[in-house]
Amino acid sequence: MPLLLTRQLNPHTILGIWQLTEPVAELQQLLPPYLDASQLTGQVHARRQREWLASRTLVYHLLKHFTDEPLLLRRNVHGKPYFEEKGYCVSITHSPHLAAVILSDKYEVGTDIELITPKALRVADKFLSEAEKESTKSDEKETCLYWSAKETLYKMYSRKKLIFKENLLIEPAMQPNTLLGRVQTDNFSKLYQISFEMVLNHVLTYSIDQN
Repeated sequence: MPLLLTRQLNPHTILGIWQLTEPVAELQQLLPPYLDASQLTGQVHARRQREWLASRTLVYHLLKHFTDEPLLLRRNVHGKPYFEEKGYCVSITHSPHLAAVILSDKYEVGTDIELITPKALRVADKFLSEAEKESTKSDEKETCLYWSAKETLYKMYSRKKLIFKENLLIEPAMQPNTLLGRVQTDNFSKLYQISFEMVLNHVLTYSIDQN
């Protein structure tokens, strides 16, 4: 069971990271017995199956910290995961190698994980403002960090129709391993604190809305 870590971020919020090493069949066995993952098999590539199964396995592992009830994870009209029966807030992210989940029984949460690759630099003009380009200085890791931070902001807002370059704005913060992110639209503006860390050549970002 390649659970890399679980971390209690505050009394109401927990974070977990899972390393994807098991085959699909083994991951299916790790899911709670009341979940039916058979519909996934054969519909998507095996890699995507593993990412989906590992992230759900992690969700239910973390959920045990709050309840033993057999809750079903669903998605709302915007694709945001939630537990219909209880007010738990959850955010899920995965790469081909890692999955991360943040779960809270009180606060809205968001998380994202990105493998550090040159891809972010190639598409930086599409998601970075001019001020953000000054901050990242064409550095591969910093550009991936800002990309991940914007993905976390997108999940915090939890609605569609955002332009990453215009509506999601990132800037450095005074605290270590922290960024400030603002969601800015015509009728909405809110500042979030985004924490980050490096894990096995990935950047992980997450945010907890305690306001």
